[in-house]
Amino acid sequence: DGEGSRGLGDVYKRQLLVTGEDKNWKVRLTFAKNFAELADAFGKEITDSNMIQTFSMFLSDSEGEVKDAAIHSLSKCLKTISAERVISYVLPNIQSMYLDASSSFKGGLANTLCSMAPIVGTEATNSRLLPILLELIKDEDGDVRLNVSKGLIKLAEVLGNDLLTESVIQSLSQMTKDTQWRVRSSVYDLLSDLGAALGKETFQRTLK
Repeated sequence: DGEGSRGLGDVYKRQLLVTGEDKNWKVRLTFAKNFAELADAFGKEITDSNMIQTFSMFLSDSEGEVKDAAIHSLSKCLKTISAERVISYVLPNIQSMYLDASSSFKGGLANTLCSMAPIVGTEATNSRLLPILLELIKDEDGDVRLNVSKGLIKLAEVLGNDLLTESVIQSLSQMTKDTQWRVRSSVYDLLSDLGAALGKETFQRTLK
């Protein structure tokens, strides 16, 4: 019956939270890899109120594979996490360690932060997401830089013309001279998209 189903659901929920804190990193890895599917199965309310706090800790886990799996899972389940939880739990764990993370983590992080912008809104995008992306855009790994350049248009949808700060313009200018042709090509695509999104006159005036 309905009451029995709810009771069973509570049992599974409690067990998942315990599993998420397991001392064996391979158990945590399995949880991290499957978190998007678990979040979809349990729904937004339970994910947001119970599961996201445990999952967020994987983003600063002591094992690199767990962190990598977590950031790639996060990009697939943002729709089940509220802006408040992202700001309270997810971002602090990311900010505490991303500079020392693997290229795989930082590449996934670039994609995830860009997709996160519409969820957290203007203020958090400007103060929390953009500074991290400006660091990632200088990363030594070309794929990380490429992911940032491909995703920045999503920030324009949130910040509008405010995206084009002096720091961002300088970074884009440097990327047109990047050693990797895919990055240079992607930046020109981005500039074209920004011109269309912000309006030609506004875009040209900002770049002067």
